[in-house]
Amino acid sequence: MNTGKKILSMLLAAILLFSMAAPAFAAAVPSEKEEVIYINLKADGTVEDIYAVNIFGKGDITDYGDYASVGILNTDDEITQNGDTITFTASADRTYYEGKMKTTDIPWNISISYFMDEKQYSADEIAGKSGRLKICFRVTENTACGGGFFDGYALQAAFTLDTDRCSGIAAPGATIANVGKDKQLSYTILPGEGIDAVITANVTDFEMDAVSINGIPLSLSVELDDAELQDKIDELIGAVADLDQGAADLNDGAQALSGAMDALSEKTVELNSGTGRIAGGAADLYGGLSALAAQNDPLTGAAWSAYVGLCSASEEVLNAQLSANGLSAVTLTPETYSAVLQGVLAQLGADEIYAQAYKSALQTVSAQVDQQAEALYAGYIQANADSIYLAYVHGQAQALYAQVAAQAILEQLVSDGTMDRQQAEAWLQTAEGEAQVARTVANMSEEQKSQIISGAVAGLSDAEKQQILQGALASLTDEQKTQIRSAYIQQQMAGDEVTAGITAAVAQSGEAAARVAELKGQLDSYGAFYKALKEYTDAVGSAADGANALKLNLDTLYESTGRLNASVGQLDAAVKELYAGTDEMKDGTGKFADETADMRGQVDEQIDSMLESLTGDTAEVVSFVSEKNTYVDSVQFVLQTEAVKSQQIDSAGSVTEGPLTFVQKLLRLFGLY
Repeated sequence: MNTGKKILSMLLAAILLFSMAAPAFAAAVPSEKEEVIYINLKADGTVEDIYAVNIFGKGDITDYGDYASVGILNTDDEITQNGDTITFTASADRTYYEGKMKTTDIPWNISISYFMDEKQYSADEIAGKSGRLKICFRVTENTACGGGFFDGYALQAAFTLDTDRCSGIAAPGATIANVGKDKQLSYTILPGEGIDAVITANVTDFEMDAVSINGIPLSLSVELDDAELQDKIDELIGAVADLDQGAADLNDGAQALSGAMDALSEKTVELNSGTGRIAGGAADLYGGLSALAAQNDPLTGAAWSAYVGLCSASEEVLNAQLSANGLSAVTLTPETYSAVLQGVLAQLGADEIYAQAYKSALQTVSAQVDQQAEALYAGYIQANADSIYLAYVHGQAQALYAQVAAQAILEQLVSDGTMDRQQAEAWLQTAEGEAQVARTVANMSEEQKSQIISGAVAGLSDAEKQQILQGALASLTDEQKTQIRSAYIQQQMAGDEVTAGITAAVAQSGEAAARVAELKGQLDSYGAFYKALKEYTDAVGSAADGANALKLNLDTLYESTGRLNASVGQLDAAVKELYAGTDEMKDGTGKFADETADMRGQVDEQIDSMLESLTGDTAEVVSFVSEKNTYVDSVQFVLQTEAVKSQQIDSAGSVTEGPLTFVQKLLRLFGLY
């Protein structure tokens, strides 16, 4: 008797799947209840029929639903259906009544398509064929079905492929587990999301067990420590402010340089005019050149100092840009700036910047993952809990099969009057009874065995499940832990935030390269000016050596000063362009600083939005059957397709049945009676 009670509890748990115990109380109108919605699908995913199993406590019950038929499963209580109103008096502490719904609308559009060697077939047509199999599994929202179930419920879908018939199985996005000689492919579909998955395999005489899909409300508690991210954002905001200040300083320097160039331009005009006057008198020329020659060293010294200062100011601005792109600082001098800037331009290439940005992001993500390692291991174990429970129960499979077979034989012997229950129980202990049990087990189908295993898994207590998961967590090897961390790191590196950061770094490097090239051109222009000025002062010094030599070269000197005047004019125009460019850059960095000032708040909003999509819809539970049922504790969905099987002729003889007992109803639900 104890064995019978145990297997009965297991089967009941399998039928209800996810249902939880509800307290017994006298029902109000409408009565408090739980709903388990069983949906039979055709092999292509279309709905064939829907059954609602409603669970109540003891007392007078009033329920609502548009049913084609109703019936109580576990008692002989009378049930009355008047339109959409169902009433009865429940005598058991927990009473289950089943109603076949008239509607075939469910919250999800489910499509399963079958292809063999790229040609599409129906389930009946593809059964028994061989070749390259492709199964397309698609789930979308059925907008014709209300209740918020699509946005509030997660789906767990499981495909089972026989490895005797299928090889080379590939199912991107699925969790693949070994179940005996079968491969079980599991997909998890989050609330508000659909799926478009493809399964491929090489098959021989293809057949497939029924696809099972379970729907439960999802409410995850996700906490994210974004303190380090916010620190980095604060650093970025500060760097942008520094960049804006640097642009302002550069603009002020360019303005000062422009004023100096105006003065220099006036002086070169005067110099050219002076050389013209020198051409009018040799005596005045000698004296003037002698006085002018005395200013050669201060003039070239001042020009050189200006040259060095310009390189230094450019170095400061350039290093700020290099730092923003993750590059090392450089030193600019009149002698080295050209080669240094050529090297910087090489470093600012897209490939180099991408490699450096990727390396930096990988280090940051790896450090974050290492800090969360233990939580990742626990999450991995929890995500694969069903597979772990299943592997644990498989170790007790033969005993479970024997218990179910013995119970089925016992009920059959009692129901057909062959023996009373005590005689039947005694007979089962004999060698003949044990042999009958063994034959019944041997004749069980793989689907029946799978259902028994599933029932046992569903019957595990929370404490047993916790103990099993703790053992699995403790048994993780270092290699498995490394694989878990690596997979999560790769997932984060492929995320929008990291890839956007790397892309931004590459784009920023292109802008920086353009500015470096422009800076080199400006320094080249000033170098040309300094060279011309040096030539001029050298010429003045040579002229001071003697009036005669100066007189002979007077025309050449006059031409040189003319060229100098033109060069200074060009340099002055270039400096004015520099000033206009730095003014525009200052406006741009100012706008950039304004737009990034509230970046912290914007990132917070984005993180909150992302977390909201993962935490599920916590709205009040509503009835799937009827909106009149306002006291519903829970609603779960259990969906199952037809199996893909070759047509076979059933040679078994028919058996005349009497009224079914509750246990027989349960056994028949699982195909065991």
